[in-house]
Amino acid sequence: MSSNIRVKKKCEYCESVFVAKTTRTRYCTPICNKKDYKKKAREKKIGAVSNPEIIKKTSVIDINQKDFLTVKETAKILNMSIRTVYRLLERGEINSYNFAERLLTIRRKDLESYFDLNLINTKVDKEKITKMITLENSYSMEEASKKYDISLSALYNLIKRLEIPSKQHGKYVLVKKIDIDKIFTDND
Repeated sequence: MSSNIRVKKKCEYCESVFVAKTTRTRYCTPICNKKDYKKKAREKKIGAVSNPEIIKKTSVIDINQKDFLTVKETAKILNMSIRTVYRLLERGEINSYNFAERLLTIRRKDLESYFDLNLINTKVDKEKITKMITLENSYSMEEASKKYDISLSALYNLIKRLEIPSKQHGKYVLVKKIDIDKIFTDND
């Protein structure tokens, strides 16, 4: 549907006078249209760089003053990806609270305790722990299996999942009585 309207207009880019067939026409040619579009896009980019208020970057100093952090801020502090922080949250290694569908908050104290717990775990020498396991203070896997009426494979999986130290003694695998008793008395 073309109209019979003929209006004299001034091109917004080259400022030459032309005859427009519609009232909405702003440029004399498609070339002027493209050039003006590129000019405006370029000015927009330059304006964004030169105006620091448009680009809002949260500095680490501002984040360090907060008691409650978002996942993005936590990732920035830990120098990790956001996905890695979500994985830590899913595993329960870092505590968080979900206020709404997209509002997950993490306490700064929980981040600090996460590192404290991991540092404590790394200081413990695993060789010392295995030396502390003796025949007198431990069960063999078969003994623990019979005592608590659990299959060997389930017991092995439980010990592996809970990271309970064990020691190979000949053909037997020994686990401290205290650790095994604690597992099964807590569950009862």
